[in-house]
Amino acid sequence: MSMDRNHYKIFSEGAIAGLAISNRLIRSATWDPSILATRQMTDEVLNLYRNLALGGVGAIITGGFPVYRERFPEEDSGQPVRLYADLRVNGLEKLAETVHQARSDCKVIAQLEVGYVDVGPSSMSTPFSNEPVRELSLEEIEQIVACFVDAITDMQASGFDGVQLHAAHGGLLSRFLSTCTNQREDEFGSTPEKRSRIIREIVTRARGRVGDFPILIKMNCTDYIVGGVDIENLPALAQKIVRAGVDAIELSGGMWECLFRSEEELGFRPVPAPESHTRIRKPEQQSYFLRYAEKLDLAVPIILVGGNRDIEKLEEILQGGKVDFIALCRPLIREPHLPNRWRAGIGKRVPECVSCNSCIYAMYVHPGKPEPGLVTCICKADKKQHQQAQKWLATWRENQKKSE
Repeated sequence: MSMDRNHYKIFSEGAIAGLAISNRLIRSATWDPSILATRQMTDEVLNLYRNLALGGVGAIITGGFPVYRERFPEEDSGQPVRLYADLRVNGLEKLAETVHQARSDCKVIAQLEVGYVDVGPSSMSTPFSNEPVRELSLEEIEQIVACFVDAITDMQASGFDGVQLHAAHGGLLSRFLSTCTNQREDEFGSTPEKRSRIIREIVTRARGRVGDFPILIKMNCTDYIVGGVDIENLPALAQKIVRAGVDAIELSGGMWECLFRSEEELGFRPVPAPESHTRIRKPEQQSYFLRYAEKLDLAVPIILVGGNRDIEKLEEILQGGKVDFIALCRPLIREPHLPNRWRAGIGKRVPECVSCNSCIYAMYVHPGKPEPGLVTCICKADKKQHQQAQKWLATWRENQKKSE
């Protein structure tokens, strides 16, 4: 016998900057490498987003769209960087249209990020390069800010309901926010206010073009690196981010460098990706960024991602009042209709997803294909590939060391 959960807070309406969200479940950004490689929207990607909308989430945050990156070696042009106009995915507007046609009350928010760059806020060595990354000049920072503003303007014109700045997981924006990777002593470093200045510049300039169009941010609540963002310095940094003008904060965590620490140091198995813990078997291993959210008292909604698995526990979290929305990534790769199933009270209170991270292998290795395709649940679809994926995850760190 099933028992519907329509009366739960998790299925009540919420809002971000005046944007009504039909329920409190949000699909967290999940990389769409296939359309980035070709810069062409495809029917299979549109169908993926259509199924997510029909599956019952209140809002979908897209995979990251790069606004700026360095030129790849195989590219012919002599220009050293690619700006947003060079990187825009053709047919992008079809994605927003598809979601809204599938379900008119499902919102779609475009995530924006800096793509591959061998530069950073400061010059320093990383485990991934023999040479220190180069420090960005003020002129280059200005160019990056301008690209974000151009992209935000374009996303509004293309029919999206908002944007999210990707400032987590070791991407360029997150490296500005972290004391571990930002050691500048100019207007973009040295204090929480200055480290967050790049966010303030992006948001302030964008407001001049897009008005009150919702601008969210995804940021680390912990870098899992000694000297980086942590539970102690997070509140001050988050307050500065709010004052920069963002409309909601999604809390995540982890820099890729942290994967070179031991499992004993981290408290979780160091496999890609650090924000996506594996072996989530016990209730206390779920919702692993909640304790960071509980330290915050902010004037904007907080979105909690990371190991959210038990619908009853998630309802308790929302009733606690420190979190406004729950975000899911891996469970929706395997089970896009999970929100509808939970609402109807059908089946187990946990998703089918087993948090194995074989889907990460699908993102980065795309076995048997010259170009990446859709990110799928390999564990469910192909047991042989699943075994290969688990071997790749287990040896990833050692292989990185060998390639140095």
